[in-house]
Amino acid sequence: GVNLPQYECYSIYVAVLRSYVGMGTFSITVSDDKTKKSKTIDADGLWKAKISVWSDIQVTKDEEKVCTGKCTVRIKSNPEIDGRGGNKVKMLTLSVRKCASGPRN
Repeated sequence: GVNLPQYECYSIYVAVLRSYVGMGTFSITVSDDKTKKSKTIDADGLWKAKISVWSDIQVTKDEEKVCTGKCTVRIKSNPEIDGRGGNKVKMLTLSVRKCASGPRN
């Protein structure tokens, strides 16, 4: 989880392995322990390129203001999809940055 000083908004990223074989689908949920606000996104570790790379997924956007300091991050794998040859979900890092304030261009 995230345990940072109280702030108006933190943006949450999760680095996942993207590969062309044996990867599964999953969901990522960020829940603020104080405000109880939450956001869930669906993600997929499979792609068509014949290379495996780590890829950052932005879970919460600045304007959503989901995480304010103390947040829980949950990653839940889904059932295996036929024909994928596996259901791997590999995480590398959880990253956090303060949300940008003011208008964005």
